[in-house]
Amino acid sequence: MEPVLTQAYGYGFAVGLGAAFALLMGFITRVLSKYLGQTQNSERFSTASRSVKSGLIASSTVSAWTWPATLLSSGAWSYSHGISGGFLYGIGGTFQITLFLFLAIQLKKKAPSAHTVSECFYIRFGKAGHWCFLVYCISNNVISAACMLLGGSQGFAATTGMHVVAASFLLPMNVVAYTALGGLKATFVSDWIHTVIIFGVLLATCYTIYCSSPLIGSPGKMYDLLQEVQAVFPSETGQSYLSFHDKSMILLAWSVAIGALSSVFGDPGYSQRAIAADSSSVFEGYLMGGLCWYIIPFALGSSGGLATRALLTNPKSVTYPNALTQEEVNSGLPVIYAMTSLWGKSGAAAGLVTLFMSVTSSTSAELIAFSSVSTYDIYRTYINPNASGKQLVRMAHMTVCGFGLFTAVLATVFNYIGVTVGWLISFLGIILTPSVSAVTYTLFWPKMTKLSLVIGCPLATLTGIAAWIAGTYCYSNGIIDKDTLNGSTATFIGNISALMSAAIYIPVISFIKLDKEPFDMSKLNSEMTVGDDVDKEGKEALIVTESIDKLLNRQSFLTILINIFLFFGIYIVLCVSLYGIKKDFSKSSFVGLMIVMLIWLVVAAAYIIVYPLWQGRFSIAKLVRLMLGMDHMVEEKSEVEDLSQGGSLSEAPDSVVEVVYSAKK
Repeated sequence: MEPVLTQAYGYGFAVGLGAAFALLMGFITRVLSKYLGQTQNSERFSTASRSVKSGLIASSTVSAWTWPATLLSSGAWSYSHGISGGFLYGIGGTFQITLFLFLAIQLKKKAPSAHTVSECFYIRFGKAGHWCFLVYCISNNVISAACMLLGGSQGFAATTGMHVVAASFLLPMNVVAYTALGGLKATFVSDWIHTVIIFGVLLATCYTIYCSSPLIGSPGKMYDLLQEVQAVFPSETGQSYLSFHDKSMILLAWSVAIGALSSVFGDPGYSQRAIAADSSSVFEGYLMGGLCWYIIPFALGSSGGLATRALLTNPKSVTYPNALTQEEVNSGLPVIYAMTSLWGKSGAAAGLVTLFMSVTSSTSAELIAFSSVSTYDIYRTYINPNASGKQLVRMAHMTVCGFGLFTAVLATVFNYIGVTVGWLISFLGIILTPSVSAVTYTLFWPKMTKLSLVIGCPLATLTGIAAWIAGTYCYSNGIIDKDTLNGSTATFIGNISALMSAAIYIPVISFIKLDKEPFDMSKLNSEMTVGDDVDKEGKEALIVTESIDKLLNRQSFLTILINIFLFFGIYIVLCVSLYGIKKDFSKSSFVGLMIVMLIWLVVAAAYIIVYPLWQGRFSIAKLVRLMLGMDHMVEEKSEVEDLSQGGSLSEAPDSVVEVVYSAKK
């Protein structure tokens, strides 16, 4: 492959842009600490004081689910399979978010004091059950982080010619710096900035392709070009690029969606957002985050992926007069090539910036998640049970740095042995999907036993691996190697076997030998321990009032209805119906679908960009006044007056304590 950009772009973005973000996050952390009293204690570092509002939760959800694979694979799927690619990729990921929402609500109801989901396993099942889940949890964390770096480094190398090892180490370097400095709160702010940039590039790409570009310029012209290119470069797996009748695409989409459930339910990076959220903001944050995330792969595939396919017969195509090689498709280059055809090198640079945003934001989430598990589930549980807040923060900083280095090494190893992101995602699902049932039963079913966890989950993993290998043998003429194991049929069989067998093994083993008494679910919260440096804001967030509990119950019911509609109505009935029709979309139907996509994109971008600012308008205004020296003394006076009317001095910020002592003196 001939890189469309020089190495200077790759090293400039990885080092220069990364350093700029690290400095910006360090500055934000310093300002929050100096003017708003948000000192970096252990609770704030790992949980953001459990007070994050729905707007930031939504933007952070979008950021966490926007892996490099989301940007690259959605375009590659649409390039290879047509209009079904981006649509199916988006529906599969959105269903994961709404399904996890049900779990997030239960976590806020039953364990609001938790720092990680795995803490619940220690309370329910003791050391054996805790370590069993930790193996799944940490494996998810490690492989997911390595997968993000793998996709990012391969994308940077293919686009700029930058050495893949350099990309693997330089991309996470600055992320480690600002994550260690700012903790989870800095991660949320960073997620919002990253998401704003991604939506900005996506808006420019989609509206240029469908509204103003002389190469395409309208949905109707795109439809005509796809029909023309079908005659020259026919679809290899389906009926046409304008049809859903593509068995390979359907199986691949379901396999990835099922396999990625493990990286959602078992990866602590995703539950970290539920833990950090304000209890009343979980439902709206995750639901709106899911709706806003869906449009990213759908729009990117429907614009960048389809545009690259439609322009193959145009001299403006990067690969004209040839189609993309399989290596270029596997590297996720259809989206980059589409932007290059539109705007030249500046378009390729815009695509690279988007890729950089997805790599750094998702890696930051994995770093803070691993540090939380290492700090609370290992260090405080087994090494130093009486650890102070300062010791916990120190441990968190050390694990962030160590984990960043380790994932860079692992991504390098995967690159050299020839593992692709698609292969890794399929493998991750097959071996780790049993964690989905483990988490769900732990939070919902009091009769689940420790024996069912430590036997059922490993047995389900072995079942998935056996089904995967057997499926490969049957559908690949008896040939079993790295390439045949990545077949869509075999990976689907392995993923669905691992998922469903765990859901069966755990209740069966539990009923064979039930515990004398069902587990008291209230212990999940009563036996949790928070850090000794928790502040007033953190303490208030631990209280689930009666009104909040009723609200969470109503939202749980709504979540069930939403998931039934999405899974059965959209993912099963609609997609299978479109597959079974065996007809191409009409021109009017295609144009209508693209218009809906463009409108949805604008609405989602407006919500993600504006709503977090609107929710935080009072804090932003207060911060500005304090920085300008307009509100400093007033704030201190009001805080002191509140304390004089019965407040506890030990619960006050340090700045207020100093004012009180100065007044007494």
